[in-house]
Amino acid sequence: MTDASGATKTADVVPSEAEPTPQPQPRLRKHHLPRLPPRTIASAAVTTSVGLAVLVALGALTHQTVLVPPLAATMAIVTATPDSPLAQPRHVIGGHMLSCLVCFGVLALGWHGPWAAVVGCGIACGLVLLLKTPHPPAMATAVMIMLTTPSATHFVPLLVAGAVLLVAVQMVSARLRREVYPTSWW
Repeated sequence: MTDASGATKTADVVPSEAEPTPQPQPRLRKHHLPRLPPRTIASAAVTTSVGLAVLVALGALTHQTVLVPPLAATMAIVTATPDSPLAQPRHVIGGHMLSCLVCFGVLALGWHGPWAAVVGCGIACGLVLLLKTPHPPAMATAVMIMLTTPSATHFVPLLVAGAVLLVAVQMVSARLRREVYPTSWW
């Protein structure tokens, strides 16, 4: 179509009922995290190692090394993504403690083992989301409790100490680098 000036115009095309609306295409490329400076990477590696070394020593002294895997995941989140909401003390300490309390409640009902871990982890996940304290490694804590049925009198204080210790190690590391951690407490 052309108008009076001779310019070509395009007609508005309305899709017919027979033609499906085009769907967005899935992305073929993944979103990549920005490249971190080597100093940041080295600091995260050292901080993770220091935090876990203290945690492993504490676990070995108390014969409770079962806490190392979930808290290792916590330390990785805290050191690699310190600005993330999941790395803040409320989520780290609160997430682990809520999961712990739920699972000791399930154990008190006489349930334990893999199927009880499913129930305990599901309830814990719902509770931490409800109370706005999600922390994925805390779900591993829930599963560990249900599978190993530890004594609450030994496990709970060690879990609290471990979570607080990891937050404290990251705080010291951030201060040494003149960075801010935590970005929020509550």
